Order: sequence, then structure tokens, then C-alpha cells
Amino acid sequence: MESWIEETGLDGFNLTRIVTPESYEDFIDLVIPELQRRGSYKTAYQDGSLRKKLFPQGTDRLPQRHAGAAHRHI
Repeated sequence: MESWIEETGLDGFNLTRIVTPESYEDFIDLVIPELQRRGSYKTAYQDGSLRKKLFPQGTDRLPQRHAGAAHRHI
């Protein structure tokens, strides 16, 4: 995993359930702290929605003109 981080600059992992839901907990409780201790994984997270992080010049919501905005419930 460290080599993937170093070689590609990735900033996260997509996990699939391997055996039980506890597998996620083990990854979070055991692997992530070790990667952080080694300086290979972030220890702080930027505030905001994914949309805001991907499009900093935009907003946290779809523009009104977007078809998906009609399905907004909040």
C-alpha cells in the first residue's frame, strides 16, 4: 500500500467487504494509523463536501439549471 501511495499519489482507498463488516473496522483501526505513523497517509481532512473539494469555485449544491436539482429534498 505504501508503494501505491508513493508511486501514484493516491489519497484514499476504495474498500470492498472481504469477509465480514469487521474487516472495515480492522482496516480503519489497524492499517490507517500505521500508514499515518509512517507519514504515508493524511492525518487531517479538509472541511466541505466532495463537490466543494472537486469544484472549489462552485458551491456545495448543483446549479438550479441542472436536471438533478429538481430532486433536491433539502
